[in-house]
Amino acid sequence: MPALTNKTHTSGSRLAEYGERMSELLIRRRAELEARAARIEAELAIKARSEFLANMNHELRTPLNAIIGFASMLRDGEDYGLNPEQQRTYAEYILQSADLLLGHINTLLEVAALESGRVEINEAAIDFTALLNEAVERAEVRAEAAGVEITPQEDAVEVFGWGDPERFSQALDHLIQTAVKLSHEGGRIHVRASQTAQGWAEIAVRDEGDGFTNEGLVEALEAFKELHRGLDRSFSGPGVGYAVAKTFVEMQGGRFSIESRAGQGTLARISLPPAEAVYGDPQEDEDGAEAVAERDHDAA
Repeated sequence: MPALTNKTHTSGSRLAEYGERMSELLIRRRAELEARAARIEAELAIKARSEFLANMNHELRTPLNAIIGFASMLRDGEDYGLNPEQQRTYAEYILQSADLLLGHINTLLEVAALESGRVEINEAAIDFTALLNEAVERAEVRAEAAGVEITPQEDAVEVFGWGDPERFSQALDHLIQTAVKLSHEGGRIHVRASQTAQGWAEIAVRDEGDGFTNEGLVEALEAFKELHRGLDRSFSGPGVGYAVAKTFVEMQGGRFSIESRAGQGTLARISLPPAEAVYGDPQEDEDGAEAVAERDHDAA
């Protein structure tokens, strides 16, 4: 019997040792896989960022070259024999190119801020109707240059939401600018502010462009993706517009949704909760306080 006990004890020790060794191997293997996955993810991020910057290099140079070219022609107007109408046209081209260039620079700064985590959210009540009108006015220069018409709803109503006015405005600018970018000359962009059935304040932007396939829509929502159309290397995709807008809206506790079909355009919606949902309706609070006071008085 003692010999059997020793044998059992020895077998148990070996099993325990084998289990510990396998556990160590599994832990080491998992660590290696996690490190490899992290390395691949970092490499993909660097590659995507490099592609994004390469695309933005094209996007920045195009309007800058136009500004330099037309400004030079205006400076040497006498040599070119420009009449006042031509001078005015070239000045308009310069303004349009400057607006486009500023938009690209703002996008770069916003993407950099999002990556660094330095974006602050300062919440307040937002007048969606007024915000939409201001965004449409800012986009008019770019829309006119593209030959696109922005059509707000005729029966505009007052809609108020709760969030960061500056960040929500930036998100809206990205949606409208992306819609302009995706539209064909002579196309229309429909925008409206409304209240959802759940009481959320919402802005919808719909273009009449080519739309996206399901795969294309997934890529459009990735910050550093740029869709190329054909072999001419023209950057007519959405850029980072949808991705940045989605991030800004969701940082405020808002909702972002997008629907698209190839050949039928794209509809994007951004929404925020109503101010009453956060702090309550002041009128309801006042009425409630009066009711409590009256009940207490009756009880006394």
